[in-house]
Amino acid sequence: MRQLAIIILLIFVISDLFGQESENKNTTIFWDTSLSMKDRDLGKDLSILEKVFSRVPDQEVQLILFNIATVEKKYQIKNGDWDLLKKDLEAVIYDGANVYALINDRAEHPNIYLFTDGNRVYEADTPNLPAKSFLINSSPYRDEEFLKRTALINRNRLMDFAAILPENIGSLKKKESGNALMIKGKVYINDTPAPDVVVSVKGLSNAIRSLADGSFSIEAQPGDSLLLSSRANNTYKVIPIAGEQSLAVFLEANVVSLEEVVLIEKRQRAGAEVTTAYGKEDEDKIGYAVQSIDEETITPIQTDVSQAVLNKFSNVSLGNTEDLSKATMRSNTSILNNNYSLVVIDGVPQRQSDSSRGAGAQTSFDYVNPDNIASISVLKGYAATNKYGSLGANGVILITTKTAMISKQNGEPADLARLTDNIYSESTDATANAVSDVRKKLEQTASLAEAYSEYINMRSDHSSNMNFFYESYDYFKSRDTEMAATTISSVLELFPNDVSTLRGVAMALSPLNFHEEVIRINNEILRTNKNNVQAYLDIALAKRALNEPQNAIDLLLDLDRAQKYPSLNTTGVQKTLKREMRNLVFLERNRLNLSQLPSELLNNLKYNVRLVFEWSDPEAEFNLQFVNPQKRYFNWEHNRLSASERMKDEILNGYTSEEFEFYGEGVQGKWILNATYLGNIDITNQEPLVLKCSLYQNFGYPDQTVEEIVVHFTTRDETKQLSTLLVK
Repeated sequence: MRQLAIIILLIFVISDLFGQESENKNTTIFWDTSLSMKDRDLGKDLSILEKVFSRVPDQEVQLILFNIATVEKKYQIKNGDWDLLKKDLEAVIYDGANVYALINDRAEHPNIYLFTDGNRVYEADTPNLPAKSFLINSSPYRDEEFLKRTALINRNRLMDFAAILPENIGSLKKKESGNALMIKGKVYINDTPAPDVVVSVKGLSNAIRSLADGSFSIEAQPGDSLLLSSRANNTYKVIPIAGEQSLAVFLEANVVSLEEVVLIEKRQRAGAEVTTAYGKEDEDKIGYAVQSIDEETITPIQTDVSQAVLNKFSNVSLGNTEDLSKATMRSNTSILNNNYSLVVIDGVPQRQSDSSRGAGAQTSFDYVNPDNIASISVLKGYAATNKYGSLGANGVILITTKTAMISKQNGEPADLARLTDNIYSESTDATANAVSDVRKKLEQTASLAEAYSEYINMRSDHSSNMNFFYESYDYFKSRDTEMAATTISSVLELFPNDVSTLRGVAMALSPLNFHEEVIRINNEILRTNKNNVQAYLDIALAKRALNEPQNAIDLLLDLDRAQKYPSLNTTGVQKTLKREMRNLVFLERNRLNLSQLPSELLNNLKYNVRLVFEWSDPEAEFNLQFVNPQKRYFNWEHNRLSASERMKDEILNGYTSEEFEFYGEGVQGKWILNATYLGNIDITNQEPLVLKCSLYQNFGYPDQTVEEIVVHFTTRDETKQLSTLLVK
């Protein structure tokens, strides 16, 4: 009886369809071409249009095909002949994600028909159609609740053919009760995703355990607290629920293993060792004071060597620019001579900046990786001039890297050895892995249309493999940006939209100039994690790319001032935040309201090259490699061994970016940028790592340019070359 009632209701709606048309007989059709619509019952959809054109045989039709982009066509229907329109609808290829915002306010005619299944990527994305528009679905896998809610809010007429399918009759969706929240999160023990951690609402008996990847999902009320505990690791933590629906919880194991110790005799304390110009020596024997810090004092947050030195030594100043090359240890009493200190790296004196000359005489030490520094010592007076003579008259900053060796010859101290293991060889450092089977098949096609057809043919066999869509995106991005965007947006239709998946797609869309979509994706990230700093920053930069400089600077200022977003911790992106604001003011000064801007933003920085890296997952482990013109390479490491505290900070505060710059003399020539994927701290995570590099040349100059490079990784130890760069 219920099935009969639904059929009668549909007949009534169809009859109403043709009984209440407006005086203007023209029609607008919105036709959803997203991937989820491939299972639609095309015959039922076309039967609706057949009746429309039989009743009004002469009319104009506006057709808008939409997924992540739109295609608009016009048809003149005469004597009910709509064969051309029908053939075009029958030839539609269904791919990518849909965006309802693209069709709002696009209808040119009063009789409106939206054919869609209601499946969408963004929670806040809804069609906004005039009252009495028709909402029609023939797909069995529709979002029934969304279709009903949309029809009710817009006062649309809903025709859901899937409602009469046997499997859908009488189906009920579980309703969420009260104000309950579904809290999702991930728990880490000692910075590693931890399974089998007990998660419960404090005060209640029901509990669940975290899965193999450390993830959990539990229902709670606002104001509740979660209790996470692990008996095996003797640790627990209580987390209050304050409206967050996505949590990252870090625990420390309290398991201590004791070994038997036998005390034989009291050993006389050896004098502490300090690093001097001749290696490590007993501080009680050298006869002069040496200030030193070691690797424990250099935190992962300090992303360049200047930050590692800043405020660590008495009477050592880095000047207003906080630049190691401009370090001074004495008052600047010389007018014509150089006041800057000498920097020595692994026993090798570096070219000094010259305070008596212009910018062209300055040196950069940005290539020195703070993670690779074992110690930094400051030598003054006799300690500096004893070996380096007049070069050390202004003091010496002695940097020892972890890769350096200390040797002794005939019992006498010897100079610290020069680096011997960072010579770059293109024959041993692979810059590209073998071409995948997917890429091979696409490249064997004779035309772009044939390549896209081959992609569609392969898709059914690879729909559960995210890497397939990134490989296809890589092929299309240099040939057709809309095809590439549609292809990669399919990831949003087929895979759970966690933060790393959303961010990866947004990064892939950015160089295709789909900046509005980048904003929508980052707003979706903020819907699940309102404290994700990177999402706020990326929205502002997308506004800048959309030629909305005032909106962009306002968003960046809100982020920097921490008044609008007091719960955000922007420490990890402060360098990028400041530079983006200064550069935006430099480029768009005449279009901005400068009255409220701090004076520090009115002067831009200038670099030969600026590199901004972003990655999709803070749990990913990888290395960035910079090869200088002398074929020496320097690595920036993002892994548990070298950057565990930084990775933890990224997870907690929601940022995944870092930047580097080349400037001054000594950086000219050919540079090579490589990246190597090392895996994921979550061993169950098989998603590709997406890495984006924004490469600015002549940054801060009128002829500044930027190129966005996006690559993805799926295999451990996979190395890819990002760019070869000629620095002038």
